[in-house]
Amino acid sequence: MGWCSTDWRRAASVVLCAAAALTVAVAEAAPLRVQTLTQKTETGRQRFPLVSSDDAAAAARINHRLFIDTFERMAPARAADGLREVDAQSWRALPELGFRVVRNDARLLSIELMGESCGAYCESFTVSHAFDAATGRHLEIDDLFTRDGRDAIARTVQSANMDAVRKQIATLQKTRARLSKTTPGATSDVDDALLLYESCLTERTAPSWRGIAGTGQLSVEAQAVVFSQGRCSNHAMRALDDLGDFATRLPMAQLRPWLTPYGAALLLGEGAAPAPVSPSGQVLRGTLGDRLPVTLWLRSVYEDGSVGGIYFYDRFRRPISLLGLYRGGVLELKESESGGQWRLKAEGAALRGTWQDGAKTLPATLGP
Repeated sequence: MGWCSTDWRRAASVVLCAAAALTVAVAEAAPLRVQTLTQKTETGRQRFPLVSSDDAAAAARINHRLFIDTFERMAPARAADGLREVDAQSWRALPELGFRVVRNDARLLSIELMGESCGAYCESFTVSHAFDAATGRHLEIDDLFTRDGRDAIARTVQSANMDAVRKQIATLQKTRARLSKTTPGATSDVDDALLLYESCLTERTAPSWRGIAGTGQLSVEAQAVVFSQGRCSNHAMRALDDLGDFATRLPMAQLRPWLTPYGAALLLGEGAAPAPVSPSGQVLRGTLGDRLPVTLWLRSVYEDGSVGGIYFYDRFRRPISLLGLYRGGVLELKESESGGQWRLKAEGAALRGTWQDGAKTLPATLGP
């Protein structure tokens, strides 16, 4: 099948014909079907997942989470629409993009997005996502692990990462001693690397690194969960950093005592438990007033309750940024581009309240 023609006067980037853009990425027996959307750009052919299932609402929840997090765009209403709503500026910021399915079974879908992102400089990245296959809920670390479990995981990951840094420092010290004897004046790179890792060791003993938030992102495999943490070096120092990103793989047997009932049901298939109702990290859908369908993605809530997000009027599909707090079951958000304010209270898995802008007030209801 050949390429579809594209009118450059009406499109900012090359759009691949939708009929050629979709290929099945997993076996038909998989509980969730993961298709590949393909887009030809100036830097090559980019790939992105699109999930479908018999439960359209669960699939939409997954797809909106992936699209909004990556592109700040809603997922396409139809697979045939592909990636056409992603503009040229977004593709310039993502000159390389692909994905792999890490796990896909009756309980859980785990996907990794990887590629290169460009701002002031270009940097490779990997972003992991895991979803409840039945509901489409994005799995947050609080969903899966108890408080004691999160503390234990944080200590385990921190210990493994710091041990790796200490071993690297010891190796560099031996190298420096040898070079000082055999090649005087040739230790500058080793000295710089030592300074890098010693600074990293000091920095990452801070409370922000010792807690669960410092463990980075998680990727759920069939028999283990991998906790990944960024490297010690910044972009300018990357050439001195032989360790790179940290990854601590903890087997399910080790994690079992630290799982919530919901986590045990999802990760291990042991028992049954209802899904959490926290909106943290979730895509929520609902209405403003009686007739304005909206979609809102709430980012993960920080320990102090601060949170950001993005919402869309479904009809217009334009992103509107939000900042605010979620405390005691009450979510308060302000729009960055206008005077719009949200005040919502948790009622089970739903959020109900008001949206207000000046003298105008509308009832608001959001839920999974």
